[in-house]
Amino acid sequence: MRVLISACTVLLLAACAPDTGAAPPGRCLRLTQPDGSTLTATAPSKISLFFRVDTCAGDPVANLDASAFELQEDGRTVSRYESQQRVEPKGEHFRMDSVVLLDLSGSVLRGTDFGKLEAAASAYIASVLAIPGDGQRVALMTFDGRVHPQVVVDFTDDAGALQAGLRSLETVECTSGADCAGFADHRTCAGWRCVDDSTNLYGAVVSTLDTLEARLAMTDVPWHDAALVLFTDGSDQASRVDASVALARAKASPVHLFSVGLGTDVDVATLAAFGRDGTFTLDTAEQLRTAFDTVATRVASLANRFYLLEYCSPRRGGQHTLKVVATVPDPGFSPLVGGLSADFDASAFTSGCQL
Repeated sequence: MRVLISACTVLLLAACAPDTGAAPPGRCLRLTQPDGSTLTATAPSKISLFFRVDTCAGDPVANLDASAFELQEDGRTVSRYESQQRVEPKGEHFRMDSVVLLDLSGSVLRGTDFGKLEAAASAYIASVLAIPGDGQRVALMTFDGRVHPQVVVDFTDDAGALQAGLRSLETVECTSGADCAGFADHRTCAGWRCVDDSTNLYGAVVSTLDTLEARLAMTDVPWHDAALVLFTDGSDQASRVDASVALARAKASPVHLFSVGLGTDVDVATLAAFGRDGTFTLDTAEQLRTAFDTVATRVASLANRFYLLEYCSPRRGGQHTLKVVATVPDPGFSPLVGGLSADFDASAFTSGCQL
C-alpha cells in the first residue's frame, strides 16, 4: 500500500517527529473565531464565544471537553465553580457538506472488486453520520465519461438513504451492449451497468466543486465547510475539461480535497492535486476500507473542532478581556497550548446569571 497523506492526519494529536524531548516546529494550538463571529455579553452577566480549535499545522482538534480549557479575565483564572462554565461542541452552528464521488467508468466496473469499494464508501457514510446533530451532510455521486456526475443521493444526514443509494448501484442494468440501446448518452455495458465507458475525471471534479462551493454560499447556518472525497482507478480519458483548468480550480477552491486512487493507471500527480488534504494511492481493493476510514475521521473532525463557550462572568462594571486557553496532551512532547482573547463590556452586569 502506497499512501501519500498530510502529516498528522491519521492521529491528529500524535507526535509527528521522533521523541527528541522538544516539540517539532508548528506543534501548538490555534483558537480562532469563524468569520463574522463575535463575543456576546448579555444580561445579567452571560458571556458566549464561538470558536474553533486546530493545531498550528492546520489539523482539526475535535471533541475536547471543558477540562481542556481555562478561562482568564484580565489575566486571572475564572473559577469553574463560581461561573457555571461549559464548553461544548456545537454542530448546529456549523454545516459540513461532503460529496463521495465514485468513479464508475468501465474500468472500475470491469476490473475492480466493486463490493469492496461499496463497503468502504458505506463505512465512510456510517462514520461521518454517527453523531446526530453535529452538522454533517453527505451526498453520493458517480461519474463515468458523461459531461456531469450523476447524483445518486443528494445532500442529507439520513445514513439509511445514502446506504440505499449505494446498494442501488448493484442493480443489474445490462448483460451486453445491446441492453443499453435505449440510453441516449451511454451505450456501453460495463460489468452490469450502462455507462459511458470513458472517464471524465477533470469534468467531474470541476462540476462537484461547483456544487460544493454553492453550498458554502448558503446562509441556513452561520458557518459552512465542505469536502470532496474522490475515488478513481485511472486518469482522465474524456478530455471534456482541460487538465490545467481542473488543477487550477482545485488549487483555488476553499473545499477540503481528499483523493483515493486504486491501481497502476492512476496519475499520481493529478491525484495529489485533487487530494491536498489527504491522498491515498492503493495497490489492492482490500486497502480501500482503511483509506475511507481515515478520510471519515478527518472530515468528522473538521466539523467537531467548533465549540461554544458559555459562562457567567463575576465582573460588575468596566471593560475587560477574556482569554480562553486550551491545553491538549501531545504524546512524547509537552502539551499543545493555544489561546484566544476577546474584549467585553460588563457595565450592565448584575447577579442572577443562569445558563
